[in-house]
Amino acid sequence: MGTSGSSAAGPETDPPPSRLDCAANPNFTDNGRRGRYGAAYLRSLAAHAGIGCTENSADEDVDAIDVTLKFGRASAEVQVKCKSTFKVGNGTATLPLKPEWVAKWSSSLHPVYVVLVKVPPDVHDWIEGKATSTLHRTVAFGKRFDTERHTASMRFTKADQLTSETLYDWRDETYDFHENHSGGAR
Repeated sequence: MGTSGSSAAGPETDPPPSRLDCAANPNFTDNGRRGRYGAAYLRSLAAHAGIGCTENSADEDVDAIDVTLKFGRASAEVQVKCKSTFKVGNGTATLPLKPEWVAKWSSSLHPVYVVLVKVPPDVHDWIEGKATSTLHRTVAFGKRFDTERHTASMRFTKADQLTSETLYDWRDETYDFHENHSGGAR
């Protein structure tokens, strides 16, 4: 093979760019796309578990709460963060918490959960559509905010991986929270 990068099969070419490299709406930023994707990801898990999911409008996020999960007898509040700065895979992720979030969540009369949705850095790698399925190259972690432990950051491990079944545990914790008037996090 010569230095031109060609072979017997012909010259090597780069794959064509993905249309997803730019938003279909040019006013939509990649950060906005991550925010929408994170909330939609949680909404899909809630739908799978049969749980109501109400999202705040963008301007209503004044309490650092993005979503309310409606379990029937009680609700839980959720802050969703979608990041591409963490590698999707095994290991841990630490989410720094802003002091204003901690103050708002600490004063909540509802259980507050924090969800971290991890996506690949390239938007076109988030989802792969196949003929028989759709593969999300995404993983999410979630846990209940604890006023005692989560003062500056939250650490997520594989044990905190969020699935539709996790939401049943959150329902039980939320019911327990309200039935026992536990106020504050455990």
